[in-house]
Amino acid sequence: MSIYTPLDTGRNEIRLLDIQPASFDAPIRCDLWHAELTPGLTFTALSYTWGDPIIRKTITINGASMEVTVNLFDALQHMRSADEARTFWIDAVCIDQENLEERSAQVLRMCDIYTMATKVEVWLGREESEHDAEAMTLIQELCEATPDAEEVLAKGLNEKHREEFLFRFAESSSEKLRALCRLFKRPWWTRIWVVQELSLAKQDRAVVRCGKHTAPWLEFLVAAYAIDNFWDMVCGIIWNKYQDETVEGHQHGIRMAQCRNVDSTLPGFTLLELLNQHRDCAATDPRDKVYGLLGLAGDVKTIGLTPSYTSTPKEIYIDLFQRHIRATGSLDMICSVRFPKNIEELPSWAPDWSTDQTVPGICINDRYIGGNNFQGSPIAQFEKYCASGDTSSDASLPGDAMIVSIVHVGTISYLGQVDPGMTVEDLDIMDTLGMVDEEGYSGSISQTFNEWCNLMLKCPEWDKIEARYGREGVLEAFCRTLIGDRNGRMMRPVADPGSEDEDGETHDDDMTDIEDDEPSEGSKDAANSDGEQEEGFTDFRDTRLFSPMEMLNITNEDYRSCLQISYGKRFALLDSGHIGIVPGHSIVGDSVVVVVGCSMPLVVQKSATKTTFVGECYVHGAMNGEAMVGRRTSLVLL
Repeated sequence: MSIYTPLDTGRNEIRLLDIQPASFDAPIRCDLWHAELTPGLTFTALSYTWGDPIIRKTITINGASMEVTVNLFDALQHMRSADEARTFWIDAVCIDQENLEERSAQVLRMCDIYTMATKVEVWLGREESEHDAEAMTLIQELCEATPDAEEVLAKGLNEKHREEFLFRFAESSSEKLRALCRLFKRPWWTRIWVVQELSLAKQDRAVVRCGKHTAPWLEFLVAAYAIDNFWDMVCGIIWNKYQDETVEGHQHGIRMAQCRNVDSTLPGFTLLELLNQHRDCAATDPRDKVYGLLGLAGDVKTIGLTPSYTSTPKEIYIDLFQRHIRATGSLDMICSVRFPKNIEELPSWAPDWSTDQTVPGICINDRYIGGNNFQGSPIAQFEKYCASGDTSSDASLPGDAMIVSIVHVGTISYLGQVDPGMTVEDLDIMDTLGMVDEEGYSGSISQTFNEWCNLMLKCPEWDKIEARYGREGVLEAFCRTLIGDRNGRMMRPVADPGSEDEDGETHDDDMTDIEDDEPSEGSKDAANSDGEQEEGFTDFRDTRLFSPMEMLNITNEDYRSCLQISYGKRFALLDSGHIGIVPGHSIVGDSVVVVVGCSMPLVVQKSATKTTFVGECYVHGAMNGEAMVGRRTSLVLL
């Protein structure tokens, strides 16, 4: 017999769970009841991760046995009072998970539930070592220096805060700091649903529990901020004893703090921005990678997407893409496609949101921005690209196909090697990658970038590159390409005083449609070459090229942040003389196009039977509508 009776949606009903008082080791007995969700309702909303769905333990609800995951059992056991009943809303119990219609409807209610909850309690899990208690204590000690946590989160650290944090970190043992960082690595932080659960919660009424120890939620956010500001120091203390330990989990806390959007003067997050920012979050059901963020999206009503657990992930992802185009007139969602896909039957142009983002995209939405960008929304500070100008998409989507209008920019003639990215040892990039010599001048950033520059300088079609950007503008074009022409604040860097226009001379070459694309004679893929340099050609060195302070007027920290753009990607030379950064799986002969309604140029690949989307790219001189001027569009079926 089911413990569930239908909810009265007309009365705005939800179910609540009373955990009956008992000693810690006593059997768990609960009562499930209906309540009208009104502002006066008193209950605690639980935020947790389900854990292993196979291994289960038994609790009693309304006299009947029910199996729950071990992690939920542990949470109930630790949160139960010995003296009085405690009332909770817990998704696994308060929603009939077997009733797909109810499940779909209740997902939309979670926004109201966590907003109206008297309190939200986070369950990180049991204590895993004796140092967990010390870590929870350290969080409270860090916040003793910041009486007003909300002020710190809104305005940032002042000098007094920095001194206090510095002192407390310096006094902490490597074991305590390691335990603190590991608290931020608990599975809870990577669960997709917790993003909206804690973003919508009453911040001063949210607490975090690890075993028997608790700390206010705001103190956890301040601790994450402190780790981010003194990351080098924290790493140094931990690595002195634990060389294999990574310090990275705190970033999840910072991203969640950003999602609160406490500054009402900034625009709210769109669903696409949220999907990109939290792509690496986990969900047992791939449909929840979308549904878990609906409560935070400011444009969810405009898009018109409602949860439906009777639809497949493929159907949901395609439907979302189509709705997004209709609602926004933008094709930018295509820039969120990552390969390989978990759902192989998805069209090449539809993002598979269940795929973890291993290689970040070029857009700001695809990357975590912390540190001095912690305040407010990082999206609001992003100076967007506008490759297609102010055009709106005219795409049509018959079935699983898509027809778009494009302008051909060029064909990839030469490709550099894939940038493998920075390792943990490379994070101090100014020293490790040799950007600055003893006199403070910079040299080649890395072997990859050095190879890319060599590829450009010895290219047989150098005259086309020089003609497009101007003799004096080529090196600046290369430098700006490496960072996507955006500094650490994701704003366009100021041009070097006295330099020529960054795009050089404008050319309106006759460019063929994709159907006529052919790799030019002598095309070369660095990954397939023997790696030998031409006689008389030496490694490129130019201190001016890699001097961010002098050439691009940005800080070293900004420059380091921007280098993430090249990770997993390749430097490309087009037959049109353009240079750019393209996806790592691009090949010579692929076409670069600007699609009407898309802010980024795209790489597409034509076979005998179809044209396939490869990925978004950066092409210097084609990011601000240049390709659309005086050009005719052609239709392409993807």
